[in-house]
Amino acid sequence: MLNLPAETFWLLVPWPFIWLALAFGMYFKLKREDDKEEMNE
Repeated sequence: MLNLPAETFWLLVPWPFIWLALAFGMYFKLKREDDKEEMNE
């Protein structure tokens, strides 16, 4: 585990996955809004 204490490991490891999940969520939310706007034009 990269020679880190377990507590430190579990505090650091989940963050990239959390940011990726938030990024995908924002991407699809904004993409859906853009598609709605294009249909209204």
